[in-house]
Amino acid sequence: MLLPFLLFMWLLLLQSATLVRAFVFTETRSCNDPGGLLPLNPTCWDTLFVGMYLMEWSVTNNATCLPGTPFAQCFLETLNMGELDCVGITSGTCPPPSWIEFQTNNISVQEFYIAYNIYSVWSFFNGYYTAIGNARSAATDSIGAIVALLDPPKSTNVFLNDILTALSVGLSFVSVDAGPLAGALITGIQQAPGVGKYLFPVGTLDTQVAQFDEIANSLGTVTSYFQENITTALAAIQNDTQTFLAIVGSGNFSVTPVPSIADQSDTMLTALNTYVISQCLQANNWVITRAIDTDVNELQANGSAVGWDIPGCGTGYDSNSICGAYYFNKAINVSFSLDNSGDMSNNPTTDMSQFFANWTTPDLLFNGAAQCERQGGSAPSVTIGASGIDASCLSNLKVCTWDLDPKHIGVEYEFTDCDTQSRFAVDGCVGCGEFDECVNVPYSYIGNYLTFDGWGLPYYFCFGDHKILPSP
Repeated sequence: MLLPFLLFMWLLLLQSATLVRAFVFTETRSCNDPGGLLPLNPTCWDTLFVGMYLMEWSVTNNATCLPGTPFAQCFLETLNMGELDCVGITSGTCPPPSWIEFQTNNISVQEFYIAYNIYSVWSFFNGYYTAIGNARSAATDSIGAIVALLDPPKSTNVFLNDILTALSVGLSFVSVDAGPLAGALITGIQQAPGVGKYLFPVGTLDTQVAQFDEIANSLGTVTSYFQENITTALAAIQNDTQTFLAIVGSGNFSVTPVPSIADQSDTMLTALNTYVISQCLQANNWVITRAIDTDVNELQANGSAVGWDIPGCGTGYDSNSICGAYYFNKAINVSFSLDNSGDMSNNPTTDMSQFFANWTTPDLLFNGAAQCERQGGSAPSVTIGASGIDASCLSNLKVCTWDLDPKHIGVEYEFTDCDTQSRFAVDGCVGCGEFDECVNVPYSYIGNYLTFDGWGLPYYFCFGDHKILPSP
């Protein structure tokens, strides 16, 4: 019985080995034939040892080109393609290489992959340059609309460097739409910080300021400067073999067609819009409020809010996890809103609807501000680390945490980490019945008075303008 079993196992192993060899052969054959069903494959960069091939080429051929010749230009010249310009922001000067022509001229598949990556990088940066130009027009419209909606004091200044930083963070948002290329670039600049300083310029325009009503007009200065940086970054990659390998070494630039980000200006502006909204809200005395371990919709639906009808909540959240003037972050069980410290009766619901329908996300505005506060930051900043881009303080609104301790009822505690607002918890609002318990609270209040009934009577709530909110 043992012999048949061993024979069966031997046949099984032989079949498995045959399948493995067939798979390897198929993969190698597809990598050696970029004109096949899959014209290019990112995994082929490693399968064909293209990086090693390029390093060996560099040792052998760099000296054959004139001193100062960019690596990309030198490489193309050795392939008799020296008429191409793949180093600058140009139009139509760097077409994709043809595998059929490479085969005809007995040029290796490794050289084809290198030439294609030279083209791919050029195409990506030219598209990025165009997207920034397109963003200028779109940003003028969005920033103009935000400023018109929120109407901040005209005398408030904004540093142009903060605008530039917020705009440059757009690259990390573009990566979602541009496939692996933007992600590969972000990963690559961890190995090539010289490129990163151009893509994420910090502290370069910090002496220039603009008032809120001038931001849109100042975008020309910001976008022109950023486009100059993109031009310099492309040249830095194509000039040097090591920098080029740092950017394309993941193989992710070996894709066809190259995704275009020229039309991604709206995505790029998400970070910039978030920053402008945050600054405008600050200028108008708004702060972010949060109720920890609180699902505000559930609070209303359960009737836990004894004397308060939480407007817009009780029937569920929309696609942004919003009900009324509240955003609920389920992951951390925190409800956020906005409160105007200058006028507690201000209702942020309409403005929030505009923010999240057109310009930013609740995560960036609310969670971003909470993270910024934990880091002790204020101005937008970008760092490039092992995990990629870390953009901080695009939203840097002050965050105040509602006091939910029922023992503090009647002591005028409002927040655990911010000062109590003027007229908070004042009794005797206009229209309050003689024997009713009434307290004055902000529109988006989620504090300890909501669930307190220790005196046997529910509370009724009124706003800073002395209007009583309808109660159950």
